[in-house]
Amino acid sequence: MFRHGTVRFAQFAIACFVATGALLGSAPVAFGQIELGVMQGVVTDEEGNPLEGVAFRIRDVGRGREFVVESDENGRFYRRGLPAVEYEITVEKEGYQSIQDRLRLNAGVDRRFSFKLARLSPAGSEEFAAGAEAFNRGDNEAAALAFEAALASAPDMPEVRVNLALAYLRLSRTADAVAQLEAAAALAPDDPRVLFQLGGAYVDMNDLDKAIAAFEKGLGNQPDLAQDSLAYDAVVTLGAVYFAKGDYDGAQAKFDEALAVRPGAALATLGLAKVYLSRGDVDQSLPLFQHVVESAPGSPEAAEAGAFIQEIEKSQGPSA
Repeated sequence: MFRHGTVRFAQFAIACFVATGALLGSAPVAFGQIELGVMQGVVTDEEGNPLEGVAFRIRDVGRGREFVVESDENGRFYRRGLPAVEYEITVEKEGYQSIQDRLRLNAGVDRRFSFKLARLSPAGSEEFAAGAEAFNRGDNEAAALAFEAALASAPDMPEVRVNLALAYLRLSRTADAVAQLEAAAALAPDDPRVLFQLGGAYVDMNDLDKAIAAFEKGLGNQPDLAQDSLAYDAVVTLGAVYFAKGDYDGAQAKFDEALAVRPGAALATLGLAKVYLSRGDVDQSLPLFQHVVESAPGSPEAAEAGAFIQEIEKSQGPSA
């Protein structure tokens, strides 16, 4: 569920990786269009593997027109130029439980979705699918109940526990979420996706030492940041955790690692600028803050960088 921008950070089943709002976040991307919308995203199986050939049937509720999009070999789907109206959407693939939902596209907005399709055969799959559907529509109580029912039928499936944990996190049941993620990590001790989720939950509980251990272990099992957005986001979050602990060397190492993969990325650049500023190196930090303001206008990162720039200018005085 790792729904990007909705839960917190990446796609394990139908949600997204956990990180505090100050560390990570995303928002719909505005385009220059005024009457059309875009929808895109990714669909995976229970184990988080991309599913090719999943059909997305998008029906215009008002006019009855239907659009069909299929996912590619990476599980990704994309459709632009859709009228900004309400749609019924069916996500289906033979051998998997289909998902039905309703959504509204807004003009000039890029809607991003992540879907998880459960196989029809495993025990608890019907309950899991019900939980996924409830999670997708934002009914977190119903999602938690359905995932609890799925867990009763399939207690040894770590993905069920992960998705139950994500529903608990939406309900602010952080301790319950951590318990489920710890159990999932015991069932799948080398799965980086589970470890990244667990690390994020520890961040929510402000248990930074455990968060570091979980993130570091997960990254040891998935070091390819260029190919895995979960791993990339984990590195950025880990840099923020090291910074929060006052370990500036550890923080810089992680931000540098992230920027080597995505040069100039706003969040990692902002983190690196804070590291330099905390060391008293204004000459190194100021250009980085300015880069964030210029490269990501209107973003939370730009707003924070702008505030730091103002403080630096005040401290330097009129002669600066």
